[in-house]
Amino acid sequence: MLKSLFKLFTFSKSQKEFDLKYNSQKTELQKNESIDKEIFIWCLIGNIIEKNIINGEIKFGTKHFSPNTKVYCFPVQWGDGYENIIVIGRHRKTKKLATIIIKSKYITNWRIKKVYNPKIIQLMNNKRGWTNSENDKEIILKMLNWLPERTKLNS
Repeated sequence: MLKSLFKLFTFSKSQKEFDLKYNSQKTELQKNESIDKEIFIWCLIGNIIEKNIINGEIKFGTKHFSPNTKVYCFPVQWGDGYENIIVIGRHRKTKKLATIIIKSKYITNWRIKKVYNPKIIQLMNNKRGWTNSENDKEIILKMLNWLPERTKLNS
């Protein structure tokens, strides 16, 4: 009888220890998840134009993107005055994220946003894209002064 009570006591003690460890690990995971949710990058974002005239024929959107598709634009990659841009957006046919070089004249509604999407963040990090630094934010804000004017001139 005494041995069975002792076993019961040790079991409940080990159960309590297990519960304490489990709960502490659970709160650590919840803290890590909340930290992950706070990870973001500043990004220059635009939308694909509605109508595009090619050889006198009206096309809607571009070859790869439907009209009004949101595209995440990379920073300047080469010295062409930002005429050609690397962008990430949902492809017109597959609906998967695609990284494509397009002309800046096909993008409208320029803006700056915080991006929390892990796929976009990973693609930006792998291909020298934007970060969450204040310097990147300032660069994007400066670009927003001249990009909308230039897009109207090119269309």
